[in-house]
Amino acid sequence: MDRRTFITSALALPSALALPSALALPRFASDIPKAAHYDVIVCGGGPAGFAAACSAAAAGMHSAIFESSSCLGGTWTRGLLSWVFDFKKDGICAEIVSRLDRRNARHGGNNRDFVYEPEAMKLILEEIALESKVDVHYFTRCCGARTKDGKMAAIITDSKSGIQMWTAKIFIDCTGDGDVCAQAGASFDFGTNGDRVVQPCSFNAIVSVKDVEKLADRISAYKKDSLKGHVDSVRLNLKDLLSYGIDPSYHMPTLFHLGGNILLMMFNQQYNVHCDNAAELTAATIQARREVFKIVDVLSKTDSPWNGMKIISTCDHIGIREGRRVKGLYTVSKDDVVNGARHPDAVTRATFCVDIHAPTKEENKEKTIKNIHTKPYDIPLRALICRDIDNLMMAGRCISGDRIAHASYRVTGNAADMGYKAGLAAADFIARGVTPHSLKNS
Repeated sequence: MDRRTFITSALALPSALALPSALALPRFASDIPKAAHYDVIVCGGGPAGFAAACSAAAAGMHSAIFESSSCLGGTWTRGLLSWVFDFKKDGICAEIVSRLDRRNARHGGNNRDFVYEPEAMKLILEEIALESKVDVHYFTRCCGARTKDGKMAAIITDSKSGIQMWTAKIFIDCTGDGDVCAQAGASFDFGTNGDRVVQPCSFNAIVSVKDVEKLADRISAYKKDSLKGHVDSVRLNLKDLLSYGIDPSYHMPTLFHLGGNILLMMFNQQYNVHCDNAAELTAATIQARREVFKIVDVLSKTDSPWNGMKIISTCDHIGIREGRRVKGLYTVSKDDVVNGARHPDAVTRATFCVDIHAPTKEENKEKTIKNIHTKPYDIPLRALICRDIDNLMMAGRCISGDRIAHASYRVTGNAADMGYKAGLAAADFIARGVTPHSLKNS
């Protein structure tokens, strides 16, 4: 067979072969195969989703978690966040702290705010999920939703197993960005009154240095139980960068210690990036990785404590601070966080301040972060229940709140505790034979 005949035959071959059934796209919605039924389905395996699935399962529910990547933890693991705020809670949060300590995987801070090793976190979260008998589905993206008569009926997923449909008694959106609620047609806000102005994303990296002690005054919470001295540390980092001709996108460049000569590097921010725009997320990721490598390339060649610095890994997923906020049965407001609101159906008590990062690089140079003092306040269960669709709940930063309140409750200690309580609440609704909208008149 000559080359032309071979190529012609090869190009014609796919049309003669039938696609395997698992890869064949359904022609109509009615063609999507139903894979399984659960009591509780959780979409998204980040801090909130992991906790929600585990608590529902521990309460006796047949629960599943769907995660598009290869690990649990979301921003904790894929995002290499490595620093936790507002984590001094009972339940799942206390269990995570205990297990990190058993592995000697915490290296600064206290039970409320601390540094941890991302790889250890991956393993610990899987251990807890499997012990709780959660069905974990990796490499599975929630790409659609079905509603019927005002209720959530099913989710549709896309994976190597094909397009599949899954049903449950209650669904919990823990995607961070409210993806499932949006797919189901729920109302949400983006920015302030829909203006889509959002906080910047962060792109983190793990680096090695020759001698961590020589950078001790530049590392936040280094051998400390608090963030005292954090501002002084980041100012030294910024001074170094500017002196070497680097004007970083984030003017509070932060280092945390992960053990040995390994550091977490938070030197990048990407502006005007929206969680529902793949093109923006792609461009931001490429630009951020380029900046991080440029910074390390320059610092590693200087005659300074930075000499020999190397990148070990960059985050798999850029860290999104702000996306959709789904309309719930209650909206957590600025007044709630400033005045310390109390609710009879409280699921967690948040203590983190309002923390709003500048929306542009130019504003970042003038005032990197705007803080508003808060009093400890309650987040009610009603804020975790989708207003427009019954049988659909939320946990994490996509719950119902205004933009100011969101800038406080968005941190991962609150997200994990919200998820934990959302799973317990879902189990209670099912056990009592009622739906989340039974709280409408509460």
